[in-house]
Amino acid sequence: MPSDSKGRDLFIVDNSVSGWTGLRYLEEWSSIAKAFDIATGYFEIGALLALDGKWQQLDKIRILMGAETTHRTRKALLDAVRDRALQILDGSIEADKGVNPFLHGVPAILEGLRSGQIECRVYDKDKFHAKAYITQAKLEVVGAQALVGSSNFTVPGLTRNIELNIQVQSAREVAQLQEWFESHWNDATEVTDAVIETISRHTQLYTPFDVYAKALQEFFRGHELTASEWDETRSKMFPRIDRYQKEAYWALMKIARQHGGAFLCDGVGLGKTFVGLMLIERLILHEGRRVVLFAPKATKEGVWEPHLREWLPHIGGVGGGADFSNLAVFSHTDLGRKGDFPERFRRIAELADVVVIDEAHHFRNLGSRGSEEDVKEPSRYYRLYELLSNAERPKTVFMLTATPINNRLSDFRHMAELFTHRDETYFARTLGVNNLRAHFNQMEKALRGRVGHDLIDVSEHMTEAQEILFTDEIFRHIVVQRSRAYARESQLRESGKATSFPERKAPQVAEYSIRKTYGRLLDMFENAFTRKNPLFTLPMYYPLAWYEGPDKSIDRIEENRQKQVVGLIRTNFLKRFESSVTAFELSCDRLLQKLLAFLEVHSETMTEKKKLEHWKTDSAEALGYARRRQLELWGEDGEESEDEDIVPQELLDAVAHLRRDEYDVSAMMAETFRDLDQLVHFIAEARKFEPRHDDKLQKLIRLLQSKELAGQKVLIFTEFADTARYLKRQLDQAGIDGVAQVDSATKANRADVIQRFSPYYNGTSSSALNEKGRAEIRVLISTDVLSEGLNLQDSSRMINYDIHWNPVRLMQRIGRVDRRMNPEVEKRLVADHPDVASSRGKVSFWNFLPPEELNEILSLYTKVTQKTLLISKTLGIEGKKLLTPEDDFEALKEFNHAYEGTRTAVEDMHLEYQALLQGDPGLEVRLMRLPGSVFSGRERPAKGSRGVFFCYALPALDKETDEFTEEAGTTRWYLFDLDRGAILEEPGEIAASIRSKPDTPRKCTTEEKTLVEIRGKVDKHIKNTYLKRVDAPVGVKPKLRCWMELNEG
Repeated sequence: MPSDSKGRDLFIVDNSVSGWTGLRYLEEWSSIAKAFDIATGYFEIGALLALDGKWQQLDKIRILMGAETTHRTRKALLDAVRDRALQILDGSIEADKGVNPFLHGVPAILEGLRSGQIECRVYDKDKFHAKAYITQAKLEVVGAQALVGSSNFTVPGLTRNIELNIQVQSAREVAQLQEWFESHWNDATEVTDAVIETISRHTQLYTPFDVYAKALQEFFRGHELTASEWDETRSKMFPRIDRYQKEAYWALMKIARQHGGAFLCDGVGLGKTFVGLMLIERLILHEGRRVVLFAPKATKEGVWEPHLREWLPHIGGVGGGADFSNLAVFSHTDLGRKGDFPERFRRIAELADVVVIDEAHHFRNLGSRGSEEDVKEPSRYYRLYELLSNAERPKTVFMLTATPINNRLSDFRHMAELFTHRDETYFARTLGVNNLRAHFNQMEKALRGRVGHDLIDVSEHMTEAQEILFTDEIFRHIVVQRSRAYARESQLRESGKATSFPERKAPQVAEYSIRKTYGRLLDMFENAFTRKNPLFTLPMYYPLAWYEGPDKSIDRIEENRQKQVVGLIRTNFLKRFESSVTAFELSCDRLLQKLLAFLEVHSETMTEKKKLEHWKTDSAEALGYARRRQLELWGEDGEESEDEDIVPQELLDAVAHLRRDEYDVSAMMAETFRDLDQLVHFIAEARKFEPRHDDKLQKLIRLLQSKELAGQKVLIFTEFADTARYLKRQLDQAGIDGVAQVDSATKANRADVIQRFSPYYNGTSSSALNEKGRAEIRVLISTDVLSEGLNLQDSSRMINYDIHWNPVRLMQRIGRVDRRMNPEVEKRLVADHPDVASSRGKVSFWNFLPPEELNEILSLYTKVTQKTLLISKTLGIEGKKLLTPEDDFEALKEFNHAYEGTRTAVEDMHLEYQALLQGDPGLEVRLMRLPGSVFSGRERPAKGSRGVFFCYALPALDKETDEFTEEAGTTRWYLFDLDRGAILEEPGEIAASIRSKPDTPRKCTTEEKTLVEIRGKVDKHIKNTYLKRVDAPVGVKPKLRCWMELNEG
């Protein structure tokens, strides 16, 4: 006993620095005792490990334990107490692996349990919180003694906590304690076998396959939720969606729970709508939340409302399907409407919990915030931004789009800001991104570095942009995006067939001659491009080129923006020229009106005003002709499509009046008159044009009358509404039956047009249309207003009437007809129309091209944009060389590759895990039951790395609880490469080194000391990278799920 205990009646054990610890007390008794009887509220393995080498000297150890529980019923109480005791034991073993990864000392404990040297029971008749250590001495002269107080049989209870225990030495009192112990021991439940089972899980020698399969399970569990009981038994949508769609739904729910928003960016035609329906059903019926859906008008009327009525009528929200509904459905355009809409959206801002945005890329451009001074209305973007910014009721946002970036990487940031509310530190403690805007600026910089020049349009470098995005921390964690190739393979593995997707035929070219169509106008157009400033100078859009003011430090960003506007106008004229003479001449008129407005504002002297009036008088005939042509296509009260503007609105600010002491306005006006003269010459020549001269139009008419397309549903895409309206007029006159046309300014109900063109995939049939007197549409001409989110699979024939300058746009168009097929719908369609049976399941498309003049047109494009575009004359798709038929074949391969998408390494891992679960139905449950820090070893694969693999669960900030949790975090793989001395983190690269089969032999040759040192380095790496980035508080640590050495065998 310590000196300060001498002379005292009580022998105290309190774990004090100067006194006795419980561990020291038991260590000293181990050498003179034959048995320990221990009563403890909790039992942790660390207590016996701390006594390793001592407890083995005892003949018997009996451990009587309890456990905290709040269960009331007898059976629940018994089960809970037993389970809780084992959970505490299991947790203590997991904790001990941190300092004792190979569990030295545990096999001896296991042997002690199996031999009966150690026995364990749980007192389950009532809450048991006793703490006593009765030590039976080997020598009768010493006798039995007891330590009674507060210390549990745990390492903290025996070493660290301030406890109060006193030794009982009186034989009579010890006998009373022994009697008490025996009574409770006899009433307790035997759990030794359960303890053996609990500990055995940790000491078992696991195979490389166990570690690999566990790592896959943890990886995907870290990125997705798993199916709940409600999904499996109550949901109407869950049984109707494919495995890959369920994965998307689970991932979106997990992402949104963590970040407040999530993106679904699967490719065209993969069923994003059905994932959206699944989300809506769960959020409303299972989680009791109020949901608002925004979709483009055509998609709302043609897809969402019919699907909600068909699949989720019990939710309501459309057509009065339910008396009470927590769903509201709006069009994007409703955000800008007057009447009662502002008040409705004010209420939605107050009451809604979740907002689902279909075709969310429509909110990629900010537009104007609006101002009372300029009487400017806020843009659609800012109206939605305000609705989502209600701080009293934060909203979760789900965004569905196949194209998260269109023109700039900042498109994606703008959409994300709808839920980050422009908090630049929003992802700081969840993803370690401390400044969102700076993060995207760095990505833009990296993209510029890859392509070697400043970017005007990211869509022309989509491959490079996607490579940067796919490795980006934010994109990887808030976006769910799978390729068509993955969806197809997933479906194949799930059901044994991938019949949901049609066969896509190689593209065919519809040849025509621009020269036959345009004649002399083609020469005029080409000559205009030979000017120093090709086609037009356009000083009103590039005033900085004429700046003469005192401020010599011109804003380079603004100058680049102005150059960009001029370049886009020239490019748009080239595209419209190729599209149709009508689109070209009406574009000439629109630009002419804008240039005249510039001259009206800046003609200040009498001489300038007279010059302008003379010019208008001289050009009156051309001006009047252009107006008449406008009326032919658009009508007296026709509201032009916003898509027809020669300058995209997001790039065009109002042109202010320019001061003459700062700008050379006279020179600018002179150049503007030259541009006007050029436009009038174009219009005058266009007047001579007649449709019968239009070789392109005549080719279309012949194609529609051909055997391949006669009687078939045909979808015709053009980029411009002017062309679409011209084609409708001409096809009607040519006697083509069932022609309709739609663009963004079409007054007709788009849902009606869509249903009449594709009745079977939009909830009706040909006979139903006929009964209601609704004429079925055979040929539908559309701008890209229909190139997204609609089901037009009744048609399997598509025509691109213009050269598609943007491959992404082409893929969106094909995706209207090359979509998931519904077997039930196909049966009905073919039964009603047996004549189309042979064409079902096959998608064909034609690209209109002028082979003879193609190189001339593309060279003009290069002159305007400084970009080379190579389009195959035989396929109409972009390639790299296109000099030989073999190059055409490579171009087709590349196109199919881009359209189907390359399966990523993670997608391949997902498919592999899916196959493992299908091959062994019991595998998932077995993996769930594996302990933490499962270890194995194997000979490294021939092409794999030599080193050590680790699978860690990384905690992150749960924004609801403001605490770091594993549930809010993710799972990450690491591989310490011994040859390179580097830590690898790319899952695809690591998978190649750890991939194992059930019969892969276990081989462990690396010294334990080396393995522990490597583990320490990886722990330090995680601390200095991930944990530091997310500013994790002290005490927050990653959890090792499994690890494996990769040796030379």
